[in-house]
Amino acid sequence: MRSWWRSKSEIPAIRTSLICALLMLAPASACFAQTAASQACNAVVDVIDTDPKGTNVRSSPGGAIITTLKNPTENGWIVVHLSAQLGDWYEIDRASLIDNDLPPDGKILFQGKGYLHKSVVGVSGMQNGGFVYRNHDIRTDLIDPHAAGDQPVELLGCWGEFLKVRVRKGIGWTTQVCTNMYTTCA
Repeated sequence: MRSWWRSKSEIPAIRTSLICALLMLAPASACFAQTAASQACNAVVDVIDTDPKGTNVRSSPGGAIITTLKNPTENGWIVVHLSAQLGDWYEIDRASLIDNDLPPDGKILFQGKGYLHKSVVGVSGMQNGGFVYRNHDIRTDLIDPHAAGDQPVELLGCWGEFLKVRVRKGIGWTTQVCTNMYTTCA
């Protein structure tokens, strides 16, 4: 039976070629390993961007602008539903204008898949008396068992229905944030 190569002397050359090909692919695989994994979310937060031109919703993280969210009212604000987090970017599937002159769910400004940078979203505060957990699980220890509603809250991430926040007592996870830009949720 004849083998597919011509002689045994060609085996080292073939082996060397395969090793070189694998080494050339190594940098590409290292780049893929460094990309952030998407984390599913299900939470509503405020758009906190103060740019008078509006907040850009992008087709992908850092990608093309697909729409701009603008607040045309004096007494309203925009909330977005987070469906995932990818590094410094949040995937959204809808944005609504909230105003006293509108129904409780507001007016839909955007519906579809888009991305907002973490710097343009946040929360207005905590629901007064809300819980802040050590992890995104209600069975974990509490960092703050009775969070004040009027304290500064920094949004750091999301996981399911939980938001990762920095409050006075530290960094933790909660589902009890305030998304009312004009009052505390006391």
